[in-house]
Amino acid sequence: MTKPFFVEQFGSTMDAVGPVLQAALRSLIEHGWVEPDQKFYAQLCLEEAIVNAVDHGNECDPSKQVRVEMAEEGDICIIRVFDEGRGFSPCEVNQPQLEQLNGRGICLIRWCMEIVTYDKERKCLEMRMRRKGIDRKGCAK
Repeated sequence: MTKPFFVEQFGSTMDAVGPVLQAALRSLIEHGWVEPDQKFYAQLCLEEAIVNAVDHGNECDPSKQVRVEMAEEGDICIIRVFDEGRGFSPCEVNQPQLEQLNGRGICLIRWCMEIVTYDKERKCLEMRMRRKGIDRKGCAK
């Protein structure tokens, strides 16, 4: 991966999520990856990934770190969210039933991003999108 244009590391608390999320969104806009008026889907995916890393990965343990990195390779933006948890397999996350209150994050990320992978060894969720590639319908262009 090329040198990241955004890197932020923080302790796993929900209080830390908002500032990191806002800084990451500003960086995506500043680097031309999303338009300011079309940031909803990028924000949704980032928030889901970061909250999952804090809550499910690190179990809200402030001594464990979450790291968010964003880099570009040509017309692709690579967003990586690392945690220090046990890891999981996104292929094993099923489509949630209508009455379920959780389990939607990975499904939403898959819907909005072009490519979503998880490296269990590195404990890293990776999302890829094209420049300004998330339209108002939430579909990667």
